[in-house]
Amino acid sequence: MSPVNPIDDPAVGGAVFFPRPDLPFVASHPAARDHLFEVEPGVSSRLRVFPGPTQSPTILFFHGNGETGRDYDEAAALYNDLPATFVVGEYRGYGPCDGTPSLSTFLDDAHASLEETRRLLEAEGRSPALVVMGRSLGSAPAIELAAKHADEIAGLIVESGFARIVPLLDLLGISTGPLGIDESHGPQSAEKIGSVSLPTLVMHAEHDQIIPIADGEALHAASADPDKAFLRVPGAGHNDISFVAGKSYFEAIAELLGRIETS
Repeated sequence: MSPVNPIDDPAVGGAVFFPRPDLPFVASHPAARDHLFEVEPGVSSRLRVFPGPTQSPTILFFHGNGETGRDYDEAAALYNDLPATFVVGEYRGYGPCDGTPSLSTFLDDAHASLEETRRLLEAEGRSPALVVMGRSLGSAPAIELAAKHADEIAGLIVESGFARIVPLLDLLGISTGPLGIDESHGPQSAEKIGSVSLPTLVMHAEHDQIIPIADGEALHAASADPDKAFLRVPGAGHNDISFVAGKSYFEAIAELLGRIETS
């Protein structure tokens, strides 16, 4: 039997994950569709798909905590206008998904989300160009995929990402010492992004009160992309970064997509 990873202690999961169902009053994107698939026998997850032009790249997006795929129904049009197909990956227990999330399963499930997204793109005759993007909590699965599937992925976008797990857990009130948790038990995003030479964009709010901008700077500094980009958003916090950044947020993404089209 494999040893239990202390990162999956219920106290950690309860502090890190806040799963909830989809909000019933969120306006629905007219072309959105939910695609449910199994990540393991008896456990289903969701890809919420917002189709863009057939030959445009696809952004596989992993959302932040306390969010679900349907929360992006309104913003999806801005991604489609880039142009891009926008696919939101989900976590266990969020939206319509089964199970209970943990810091181990949400990384494992990201691989299944990538494989299923790839299958959908091929079945629909869409461009194979695929960028992974993660916001906040979702930065870990995005970096995980970029590091381990570089041959399948064209680019990486990190928004409000965390570099190391121990400082984040400390901020959330988890005493990592008594649980025996160190960085080797976490996603190790700062180390993984060091192996990612794909076109990379890091965006972070200057006044992020949950994940300090120093984390975004550390991820950007560690990236192996020689032409990596960093968007610092003055006056913004953790939950209003795209609103405060306005068009510069999507201009930065469009520039990243432009790089993959010419690479």
